[in-house]
Amino acid sequence: MFKAIKENTSGEIVEKKSKFIAHIFYVETPEEADNYIKEIKKKYHDARHNVFAYAIETGDRRNCC
Repeated sequence: MFKAIKENTSGEIVEKKSKFIAHIFYVETPEEADNYIKEIKKKYHDARHNVFAYAIETGDRRNCC
């Protein structure tokens, strides 16, 4: 069964005075993913860490980063 993202959203938690913010977006191409990543990095330019991952199903092939 294939699971897809229903809507773009975000959430955050605070742990030991550190804030962790997560964003989830539906994309269909690696270029779309890169655009969202650039947007988030620009928005949180002062973040010490920016961690990202994506997976795109294209029939028999999966693009991941």
